[in-house]
Amino acid sequence: EAVLGDSFRLLCIACKRRSETPAQAEGEWFFRPEGAPHFQKILHYSPEEGQWVAPGPFDGVLTWNGSRGTRDLQ
Repeated sequence: EAVLGDSFRLLCIACKRRSETPAQAEGEWFFRPEGAPHFQKILHYSPEEGQWVAPGPFDGVLTWNGSRGTRDLQ
């Protein structure tokens, strides 16, 4: 769980062997406030477009910390 005012790293559990197969990926994170019926997209990262963070409470505090400059995101 995240703590207000402290940094927190969201981790991805997807992985593959580096030379196993060519890969292309983009990253997206979603958030559902407590009691809300639907998830909202809060972050999107692609090598071509860079990072997009949804306007609102995550703007300025959420950042992509994965691979950059490659289609094979890790």
